[in-house]
Amino acid sequence: MKKTQFFNAIWIFLFTVAASSASAQFSSFTDKIPGGGSKSTKSSKASIGGENWKQVASNFQSARADIARDLQVQALLSADIAEALGLQSEAAVMRAEASKIEEKGDALGSSDLGAIGEKSASTNELVKEKLSSAESLTAEQTAALGAAATKYIPSLLATIKTATMVKDTISTASGLGAPKFSDGRSAISAAKDIPKVGPAIIKLTVNSVKQGTDMFSLMNTKGVATPDTSELAFDM
Repeated sequence: MKKTQFFNAIWIFLFTVAASSASAQFSSFTDKIPGGGSKSTKSSKASIGGENWKQVASNFQSARADIARDLQVQALLSADIAEALGLQSEAAVMRAEASKIEEKGDALGSSDLGAIGEKSASTNELVKEKLSSAESLTAEQTAALGAAATKYIPSLLATIKTATMVKDTISTASGLGAPKFSDGRSAISAAKDIPKVGPAIIKLTVNSVKQGTDMFSLMNTKGVATPDTSELAFDM
């Protein structure tokens, strides 16, 4: 056998193993979704939406890129908020987190999203404690917090929009069944990532929206003008 044929055979073997693994993993995942294991549901979703695994993979990867971009913005704004309240070490932590998010980009995994969520929650709790205990804010602090909130809320709204798309992508994928070899490597990869990364994106969004809403409400009590938060609503 020629070297080229040998490597081609190896590649096909590895790809087939990956496809089988993703198929088993995704089948297990869809069984947990209401209607996910139903043949009639699968066929109706595929026909009505005109979706296929290649489109699902493309949509999901785009969503991961969008989430990474928005999380980086939010991490930097959290750092600005922490810094304005004298929380220098927390500001440094969030800026370091923003750098990690930028480095990972659309390759953010469920563990990355979990770590981001934990650090953000920790910082937000300290921010709320500072705000609650402050009798008043300086003009400089008020301006800095207001400026951060003005950018933060649109970023959260963008995250909600992306998380909603992720929910729709998970639903669509559950109606397509496991991907086949002919669907391509991106589909195989998406089928392996969606069951873990998809729910992690949704969970992080729910928590971020709640934490952000509470923080902005508290800012208002201290005289900080913030944009309207009535549209900040997202449930799993």
